[in-house]
Amino acid sequence: MKRALAALLFLFCACDDDDAGESTLRVTAWGEDFIEQGIPADAFVDGWSVTFDTFVVSVSEVDADGVVLAGTYEVELSQPSDGEGHELDALTVPAGSAPGLSWSLSTRLVRGIATRGDETKSFEWALDVSSRYVDCDTETVLKQDETTDAVLTVHADHLFYDDLDSEDPGVAFDLIAAADVDGDGAVTLAELQAQSLSGQTRYQVGGRDIDNLHGFIEAQARTLGHINGEGHCEIE
Repeated sequence: MKRALAALLFLFCACDDDDAGESTLRVTAWGEDFIEQGIPADAFVDGWSVTFDTFVVSVSEVDADGVVLAGTYEVELSQPSDGEGHELDALTVPAGSAPGLSWSLSTRLVRGIATRGDETKSFEWALDVSSRYVDCDTETVLKQDETTDAVLTVHADHLFYDDLDSEDPGVAFDLIAAADVDGDGAVTLAELQAQSLSGQTRYQVGGRDIDNLHGFIEAQARTLGHINGEGHCEIE
């Protein structure tokens, strides 16, 4: 009996040592290769490709189980980071579990060029769309006295999705290109606003009060946020 009790006490103490103490959660923002290098033609269903020279977002209210990263961070995601992302700051958090992570994202300015063969269309969109991401799938258990990365990931290809609800939407640019009705090679927000979705076989809105391409792209902009690459977050 004494030996069994001693063994139980040893196990308890060992677990307590593993879970006690603090860990460091390094927070970075990353746009993946699609923002830093561009979205290639094979990602599009209609043969276009897109490169970005500006993709400015604001990140704020990063919260790991109640430990909050104060302040707002404006990040230019198009700047090369060699796959490391752009470090915002670090949080000191309890070790021993995977933190429940939430964060807020505002998409400020997106500027780039789309090409297909000899066709070229530029765009510069001040979207100013905000979202709050909660219950992010971090999964990584934080270990005492070690540093773990929380990569707030932005998926730029969502801006070009052709369905608001499909689990397998196409990435498309044809309708955006067609919005350039004055033929000057630049697709403006006003032209997106004027581009009706009526009669489109794609660009389904699922009953939402959206009837033009501007509103559609703004709705897609609210879905850009993920965690650690492909990890999912709920949108409040």
